[in-house]
Amino acid sequence: MASPSLICDILSRIEGLKTELISLTSNLIRFQTISPPSDTLESAKYVKSYLESAGIKTSLYSREDKKVNVHARVPGKSGKSIVWLGHLDVVPAGTRERWIYDPFSGVIEGERIYGRGASDMKGSCAAAMVAAKVLSEIEIDSRTTVDFWFTCDEEVGSPDGTRWLIESGLINGDACLIGDSLSRAPSTEPYIDVGCKGYLRLRLKVSGRTAHGSMPFYGDNAIDKLLLAVERVKRISEYRLSLPIDLEEMVKSSVEYLLADKNLTSEQMNAIRRTYHYPTVSLTMISGGVKVNVIPDYAEASFDIRISPGVDPKSIADRIHEILDPLKVRGVEAEVYGLEGGYYERWDSDFAISLRRAVEIATGIKPRPKILLGATDAIPIKKALGIPCLGFGAGIEELAHAPNEYVTVDGLISAAKVYALLPLLF
Repeated sequence: MASPSLICDILSRIEGLKTELISLTSNLIRFQTISPPSDTLESAKYVKSYLESAGIKTSLYSREDKKVNVHARVPGKSGKSIVWLGHLDVVPAGTRERWIYDPFSGVIEGERIYGRGASDMKGSCAAAMVAAKVLSEIEIDSRTTVDFWFTCDEEVGSPDGTRWLIESGLINGDACLIGDSLSRAPSTEPYIDVGCKGYLRLRLKVSGRTAHGSMPFYGDNAIDKLLLAVERVKRISEYRLSLPIDLEEMVKSSVEYLLADKNLTSEQMNAIRRTYHYPTVSLTMISGGVKVNVIPDYAEASFDIRISPGVDPKSIADRIHEILDPLKVRGVEAEVYGLEGGYYERWDSDFAISLRRAVEIATGIKPRPKILLGATDAIPIKKALGIPCLGFGAGIEELAHAPNEYVTVDGLISAAKVYALLPLLF
């Protein structure tokens, strides 16, 4: 267990590296590591150079050229190890006119650093780099080993990042801290991600028969049949999920977190109150037809369906097939092309208690739990290694993938402190 004087020393060191932390974040934003194609070569070299200058052994791993993952180990002697996991890639910036500054300029304005990936998640990567540096300078026998991983392609599902690293046997540990974690204000309203939803991706394919638009009775309109199938799939949002009892308190905390947004409409608030006890069903893509005066002979639609942890998404897939079964004879085909269950951790586990203490020391505030609506690389880690996975980061939720994305200096410092303290407490 770390002494109070050692904890104060670590907090002081990180405060002293504030300017360096800001500069690291700004520099990382300047590397256009967009997924796809997930080219992280330059940013990976930058991370490696910084960590090696701090005396930390660092390695690069890649299955494909330019899709580079960085590994750095800060050894300890406690007999345990923590995997810190983050990603260097970002989504495209979108319409340039919607940005105040060039999205890849890393502009520093007051207490904010602007740019694509600032919150998701170059800021947390910079915080981890500073934490690794500080940890490497501290002599303490009981410190837990930390393996810092900066991966290349989380934004496209991690085929050459986390998933490949797991398959190759490169990622191992007793617990995992996900830096890809967002909240409204990490330094003043800290939340710990204790799990995330699973998902089901569904594609409807409908065949029909063409005819002249003026004589629809000679054809078989694929779009009409698709719309009928779409309405049937949407019924899944009325299917109440049976959640594990020990998940309910964390669901309550998650709902309270989401409802605290002052800009919500009453319709949004009602949807949030249902979002964990019922699947969310989002119709995200639809296509069909060839010409305005031709009855379409083909149409398709895609759904993104999210399901709370503790519920097998296959059971939802089976129910969808049952609902759509009567439409098979009319040329409706349902294809599930993506399916993965979510996960959650107990709030009173040893790892959760250690992280809660680290967050409280770093921020002065007791953190609360929440379950992510989306998914992170914690899912493949949990599935493959079975170790506890929790999340805490510097990012701001509403800014992820949005124009004028930024991260706050206070958020960066809080994350760096947590990352440096946790190995002394676990």
